[in-house]
Amino acid sequence: MYIYFDSRDIITLVEKKSSVETNKFEEKLRQCASELIFSMHNIMECCAPLVHNGETSGVMHTLNRLEQMPHVYIAEAKIEASELEEAVSAFTERREYQPIAPPFVPRFDYVVSPFEDPSTKIYVNYRLSDIIYDLYKEDPTLFMGYPDHSKRLQNILKTDRKRNDYKKHEQNFPNTIIRNLQMYNIPFPREMVSALAQWLYASPKRCPAVRLGYEVFHKLLKNITDKGENSDIPDFVHVSCVPYVYAITLDNRMRGYVAQADRSLGTDYSKKVYRNLEEIEALF
Repeated sequence: MYIYFDSRDIITLVEKKSSVETNKFEEKLRQCASELIFSMHNIMECCAPLVHNGETSGVMHTLNRLEQMPHVYIAEAKIEASELEEAVSAFTERREYQPIAPPFVPRFDYVVSPFEDPSTKIYVNYRLSDIIYDLYKEDPTLFMGYPDHSKRLQNILKTDRKRNDYKKHEQNFPNTIIRNLQMYNIPFPREMVSALAQWLYASPKRCPAVRLGYEVFHKLLKNITDKGENSDIPDFVHVSCVPYVYAITLDNRMRGYVAQADRSLGTDYSKKVYRNLEEIEALF
């Protein structure tokens, strides 16, 4: 079973629980043949103290302890690209969409460089803490979050809400597919995109991360009292992992939007989504 914690619960597991409690959780993971999923965002968010107060020893200790647990690394940036590549192949070949394998990679440096092998691939025994520290020395701003991206997203919300058709998200779905195909450099005839988008929209099992993210964004868009938050960028990335995990923790706001998406899609993703570490522990 693959279990995905957001950064809050990673910190709780390693820094706020006693070593005895953390060890017991690790033992439960191993007994149930379960693994934690480490992504770009849930790991990088744990490292904020590097920037805010120059704290290195505490962060390195957390990373070293995490690395001792059964885990896998996911290049979450590749999820939507891989889904769309499969969708284009299936649509072109007139066959049904086949679920993709989660884009797991061998180390965190492959997460940072998801679409090509990192220059550090030649390194042997390149530990997670070493990778993070090297990234920090090279560019400390990597650990400052995504304030500029979040502001752009908030501006997009404002702009989209001014459009008369912003609630007609089925009609707008082809625009998202066009944009994503271009972003990931996936060749496909533009004149056929509407047909591809209609085929994808007919089943939430086709490109599940793309579709879930689209629905969650539009639930947020329709809630005009929600102006967006600085955590939205990593939160949307966490959401893209939902179809590929056994269990995941999300904050209250995103859990609510996933539940709304379930009602629209006829899916049951909410059954995978938990409030916190304690709820996940109760599964074992």
